[in-house]
Amino acid sequence: MNITVFSDYICPFCFLGTETLRQVQPQVPSFTLEWKGFQIHPEYPATGISFAQRAAQVGKERYAAIWRNITTMAEGIGLEMRPPEVLTNSLLALEATEYAKDEGKAAEFSRAVYAAYFQDGQNIGDLEVVLGLAQQVGLDATMVQEHLHAGTYRQRLATAHQEARALGISGVPTFVVGPAQIVGAQSPEVFINMLKRVAERGLA
Repeated sequence: MNITVFSDYICPFCFLGTETLRQVQPQVPSFTLEWKGFQIHPEYPATGISFAQRAAQVGKERYAAIWRNITTMAEGIGLEMRPPEVLTNSLLALEATEYAKDEGKAAEFSRAVYAAYFQDGQNIGDLEVVLGLAQQVGLDATMVQEHLHAGTYRQRLATAHQEARALGISGVPTFVVGPAQIVGAQSPEVFINMLKRVAERGLA
């Protein structure tokens, strides 16, 4: 069974969703996961927008409520999450993920990026942070840097974005399994039931 996930590193629900899928893997039919970047805020600067600034834009009470919900959902699957110190531009991390895919390390790199952003408070829009995470999972940081400077994977990301739009996808995370889509950070039970149903019907 093949699953494609469209996601972005600055989306907390993407971390929740991919981690939930990882946890239920032993309970569902065998699957392969393909990562596709879908940048939701290309306008954010790499230096980041401060958490306080974004909270003021959205409304402090509303933003606090959103994060209470996120941390509650995270606790439900044993995941530690904190609001990031900055809301940053994810392009470099998404491009580096494409290199990680080519090297067979997409899962390890993606989880390292999520953890750096939502657990360790690192700015994943910073080149040195991205290179450090690449090295952490065994990737050649020099090669990653060369590809980032050359823009090797930007067209691949643009193609993924077009593919998502063609599928009617407008938000992340979206997990595509055959003709079915699982949207958002769902509970383990939703993932298990949906994936078993798709496998039983031979749709993926």
